[in-house]
Amino acid sequence: MSQQDLGMLGRQYLQAESYGAAAFCFYRVVLVDRSNGNAWNGLILSLSLMRKEHDAQTLLARYAQYYEILEFDRDLITFAMMLWQQNPGALGEWVRCVSQMKGVSESDQELFAQMVEELSKAHEDLVERHGQEALQAQGLLSLEGYAERRVELDWLVEESIDTIYEHIKQWLEDPEAVLSGVRLLALMPDPRSEKLLRRVCRNEEVDGKVRTHALLALRWLGVRGNARIHKFDESFVINLDNPEPELTVSVPASFKPALDRARMWLAKEQGVITEFEYESHASTDEKEIPDTLAAKLEKAEFPSLLQEVAHALIRAAYDKYYPLVPTIKESRQWAAAILMLIKEYVVSTGDTWPYGEPEQDETAVRHRNWLLSGNPNYVDSLKI
Repeated sequence: MSQQDLGMLGRQYLQAESYGAAAFCFYRVVLVDRSNGNAWNGLILSLSLMRKEHDAQTLLARYAQYYEILEFDRDLITFAMMLWQQNPGALGEWVRCVSQMKGVSESDQELFAQMVEELSKAHEDLVERHGQEALQAQGLLSLEGYAERRVELDWLVEESIDTIYEHIKQWLEDPEAVLSGVRLLALMPDPRSEKLLRRVCRNEEVDGKVRTHALLALRWLGVRGNARIHKFDESFVINLDNPEPELTVSVPASFKPALDRARMWLAKEQGVITEFEYESHASTDEKEIPDTLAAKLEKAEFPSLLQEVAHALIRAAYDKYYPLVPTIKESRQWAAAILMLIKEYVVSTGDTWPYGEPEQDETAVRHRNWLLSGNPNYVDSLKI
């Protein structure tokens, strides 16, 4: 298959939400043609949509190394700023490289020069406060350091496909390695991958969360139609064309109203919205917040780390029980459950919780316990 055909196939997979198969195609293209900006874009986008932040960072760094032969791609700036928001040093290096690509306008060059200056200053401040070694220990690498890391796709060109499958079969028998095997199979569009993933979905000796990931991996491979998953001594058939309940690596859309109401409560506690505004909307299950209230909520503080804690708790419980997940009603009580766990996390890490006691009633406590059951040791596992 030609590089052009592989690239077109990758775009078809990407549009069909078959992100693993898409990443495989785009990776094969950039191995041969480093100047193919469309393939770099598709590869980084596919990995990001699979929430493979580690791999997406690495490929973004490698992309910047070929600045002399690549056309400027404005879309990738968003990914870089998102993935390196905590690492101004790497982001500054990346912007400096991108500013030298073909097709960068004079106005963009001026903007990039200003960004590089500001990011360099921010990096110097970090080094002064914490030291270079401490930053590296936290995973804040240089751009070259990111580019040198191995990604899962690299393995596909380092060993024969038969050897890789032999390794994966061994991983699938190891409770500590089975998730790594599932993650790699999601990037290998081959009938053997589908067969192995279907087997994982039906194996009740495998952790329930991993079985859900195997089901999602089938979809990322481009598999459609019915797939069977075993949970709690029952067998469930999921239509991969349109999975119900929602099958996603992100926070399920059904939880958005609860997360919005958690933000409302924090905004109320911070004095950003009034008690009346909070009560007017907190008790409803409306999916969308009125524009005027949404604008006010933008001013409320909801640290990204605490949002990640909430997301991780939701995902862990959802993956554990899928497809036997609750219908999300009583958004206010779900929000209270999320806030209870966030407060527990903040206090356990030694920080001060500057707000009042989250609302509690029997329903909220029950929701809290459901979320907690997905990751009982969440404080230790998520602690940074």
